[in-house]
Amino acid sequence: MKKYIILHISLLVILFASCKKEEVRDIDFEVTTELPSAWIYTIKDSVKFNVSGNPDVIYFYSGENGYNYDFRDRTSRNDGTLKLSFQLRVDNADGFAALASGNFKVVASTNFTGIYSTSPDLNVATSTDSATLNKANWVDITNRFTIPTSGTPSLFYNSGEATINDLITNPNNPIYIAFLYKGNATGALGANGITIGSLSFYNKYTDGTQVNYNLVPGGTVSTVWKIVKAANTLNSWATSSTQLKFTSPLTASYSEDWAVSNAFYPNLALPDKAVPIKNVTNSPITQYRYRFTKPGDYKVVFVASNNGASNQKVKIKTFVITVNP
Repeated sequence: MKKYIILHISLLVILFASCKKEEVRDIDFEVTTELPSAWIYTIKDSVKFNVSGNPDVIYFYSGENGYNYDFRDRTSRNDGTLKLSFQLRVDNADGFAALASGNFKVVASTNFTGIYSTSPDLNVATSTDSATLNKANWVDITNRFTIPTSGTPSLFYNSGEATINDLITNPNNPIYIAFLYKGNATGALGANGITIGSLSFYNKYTDGTQVNYNLVPGGTVSTVWKIVKAANTLNSWATSSTQLKFTSPLTASYSEDWAVSNAFYPNLALPDKAVPIKNVTNSPITQYRYRFTKPGDYKVVFVASNNGASNQKVKIKTFVITVNP
């Protein structure tokens, strides 16, 4: 019984200690500049910030694009322009004829479910997935690109960039991009068939920053593209490390073959970052210099903190600095 009482008391002491809030020391931290009354500089100046105190950690936000304190938690925005482009190559005259037939299409959907049936080949869905694909609303955007219908085989032709913002009806819904061959084949397309490369899909924002979406196939079992052989399995899309290829033997059988991208969220934005200028193992710093490369007004923010395992104290210093040419 005595041992039990001692053990019980010990457990209570441990429990009390674990519940007690960890004490974190107060922050001693100040920042000034050499021009505290004006804060006006030029792009030739290196702005000197005088630092005192010794917090565990100091982060610096310059206020420039990508380093804005106000956007540190931002994950979406709606001021972007969605751009899609690629390059197109065919092996022979039959390839140009296939492109001219209108059977080759670039389509996009914002209500496709992204759900496929099980297939032994992780990269290829079964033909039953055609019904799921066709239930979705796919907008044909082929005419927004330059599609070569004649020319020199084995040369890549640029599609040009297409803007697709008008397809977004609900910014919270993802968008899917697909390349579709649907119709009768026009001939033997050769070993490389219709080849798509240099895929580019990005969102360019008004401040000049952009988010790049990955359309690179990445291998024979792609993590970005799903291949669906909906009709005539002799014809098929295939993926490689950098390209998509549609190949066909000489056949007039009806084909419906898809290469469907992953879901992409059109309003995706990465949170702005801070530059760490001191961590807990560093010696105290007494100054920090920074040079702006463009004129403008910048909200400069220093965030200092003392950190415990379950508690933190933070102190923030903010300056509005004007940088002239």
